[in-house]
Amino acid sequence: MNLLDNFDWSKLHKKKHFWLVLCILITVVVLSPNLCSDFLNWDDTAYVIHNDLIKDFSFKGVKNIFTTPEVVSTYAPITLLSWAIDYLIGGLNPAVFHFFNLLLHILVVGLVFYLAKLLSNNKIIAFITALLFGIHPMHVEVVAWISARKDLLYTLFFLGSLIAYYFYIDKKSKYPKLYYYIVCLGLFILSLLSKGTAVILPLVLFLFDYLKARKFNKKLILEKVPFLLLSIFFVILSIQVQAKGGAMEDRQFTTVLDSMSVGFYGYLTYLIKSIIPFNLSGYHPYPNQLGESNPWFYYVSAIPVLALFTWLMIKFKKNRQLVFGFGFFFITLIPVIQVLPFGTAVTADRYTYLPYAGLFYLIGVGCAWLFNYSSKLKDVSVFVLLLYLLLLGVVSFQYSKTFKSSEKMWTNVIEIYPDNFLAYMNRAEYRITKKEYNRALEDLNFAIKLNSNYAGLYYNRSYIHGVLERNDLVFKDLNITIQKDPSYMGAYLNRGLLLGKQNQNEAAIKDFTKVIELSPDKYFGYYNRALYYNKVRQYPKAINDLNKIVEMNQFLPESYCLRGKIYVQINNVNNAFKDFSKILEINPYFAEAHTLRGNLWLGKGNFEEALKDFNQAILLDKQQTDAYVNRGVIYMNRGNYDKAVLDFEKAKKNAPQNYLIYYNSGLLYQITKKHEKAIIEFEKVIKLNPSYSLAKQAREENIKALNK
Repeated sequence: MNLLDNFDWSKLHKKKHFWLVLCILITVVVLSPNLCSDFLNWDDTAYVIHNDLIKDFSFKGVKNIFTTPEVVSTYAPITLLSWAIDYLIGGLNPAVFHFFNLLLHILVVGLVFYLAKLLSNNKIIAFITALLFGIHPMHVEVVAWISARKDLLYTLFFLGSLIAYYFYIDKKSKYPKLYYYIVCLGLFILSLLSKGTAVILPLVLFLFDYLKARKFNKKLILEKVPFLLLSIFFVILSIQVQAKGGAMEDRQFTTVLDSMSVGFYGYLTYLIKSIIPFNLSGYHPYPNQLGESNPWFYYVSAIPVLALFTWLMIKFKKNRQLVFGFGFFFITLIPVIQVLPFGTAVTADRYTYLPYAGLFYLIGVGCAWLFNYSSKLKDVSVFVLLLYLLLLGVVSFQYSKTFKSSEKMWTNVIEIYPDNFLAYMNRAEYRITKKEYNRALEDLNFAIKLNSNYAGLYYNRSYIHGVLERNDLVFKDLNITIQKDPSYMGAYLNRGLLLGKQNQNEAAIKDFTKVIELSPDKYFGYYNRALYYNKVRQYPKAINDLNKIVEMNQFLPESYCLRGKIYVQINNVNNAFKDFSKILEINPYFAEAHTLRGNLWLGKGNFEEALKDFNQAILLDKQQTDAYVNRGVIYMNRGNYDKAVLDFEKAKKNAPQNYLIYYNSGLLYQITKKHEKAIIEFEKVIKLNPSYSLAKQAREENIKALNK
């Protein structure tokens, strides 16, 4: 007998957690394609791949996460900490990051279900609300894009704070109200530390007071004071870090009306897309250039939005749930509605993540009302709802696949916005990483046709020309980059490097000086200028630049290494010794420093210490040619001729054009009276360097010895 025969399937939906589990299972299935996605070159590179903060989970590393004031124009230490945990578990394996994004989304869906159930005392309303939240196509971006972890975390703590507040104001709370208040405040702080958008929570708390018909009095206001003070602090902080990071795009709106029209357009667009999710894209650019007036439909958008707002005012006292649902949507969108523009996107699908909870709650309430209105209407409405949910699920499942790679994402953007140069530029950047240079070049050329004034396009194209060894075109594009944007630091740096390779040292130094003017707190201008000061034998200037790097507390082994080499050239052996030892004190795995210090030991006649350094250098890097040569010299002086031969042979494989290796090898054969081999080695030296008189003299000596 099958055990399932005794199971009453008709009562399954009455099980305590049936609706929540069903909601979560559907959400996981619909969004499962995201688990196979890669990182995107839309902030993921800066936030995760190249972010050293998340790669150190020590006490010091966690401290650095919280004390670093700005990363990619945001202060979100909790988000960075979550990525640090991902990195600790799987390194830069994108599957780990996507798994935790999906897991966080499931937790948020669970909180949406729980909050909707608290507000309605109805599992069906909670199920519809949470399922719409879980599978809606506008929410795919938040799950699919690693950088959107901020939205997941701030929403998680935001909803948790609201649930705590619900119990705080509820008369039937199980625990003392102070406990709920503290939890509410604590979760609010965590939400703020996940993303600054959480500053809007105090207004939502007032909205909950309205829903529960709390009396508006002094107590009600005073209990919000800590929340309001925190919000004010984080608003100021957000403005500062956004401005510092360059995210505040000055679009120079012509009038206040232009600015407001963007807000009305955003509200109307998000309202429509909550029902009909069209033009799904990871990027929605402004439709106009800086300083231009907005399209006519931006201004017209004010009419339906203001009409809806007026209707809600009429219903203010008559239908609190209606006003609450729309109010939640309108209020939580305030920080991202782009009346004050941040970035280059006029709208973003991820901005709807939390706000849509209010609209979906209203849909759930509306569906429950229809189900109870009449039995005939119930069947029709259930069918329509199921069909609608199925369509949303299919769209979300397919849309998730567009985030599989940067190429797919930007191709999708291009299909929707074919005249957006930024999409072509970003797709080109991805194609460059895949070494698809010709396809990337096509994208950049087309992007330049769309926007010939954007300096970054020429800069990126110069990189491709460099890879393809078209130096004349590299110079041309770098010059155009600087012409379009005289403050484009990277263009001066790359032009300086190219000039240096062509032995135009003075011109290279001039470009590196400009790099230093533009980025005086970064090492690369000083380091590269020092390289070429050294090349033209302006040693004091080179040392000054390298000293500057050391003063900035930016430990760059190469800077100590270069300074040490210069000290060797000016016979300041003691300072050279200090620099090479400093490198090895901080990084004992720097092979070249072992070789260079070994050379100094050898010069002092301390063979034991020299041998230790040469052995370590070779152990760390088999390409340390000088270490092989000089270790071979030590072996030769000690009479270990077989070992010396092996070292010289390995050195020859590394640097077959280095005549000094053959010279030392010739001396070894001369000492061991193998004159024929010695002559062969000295002849190789003369062939590589015809002016090397010592080799000529040694060859003659061996010829005479051979003829005796």
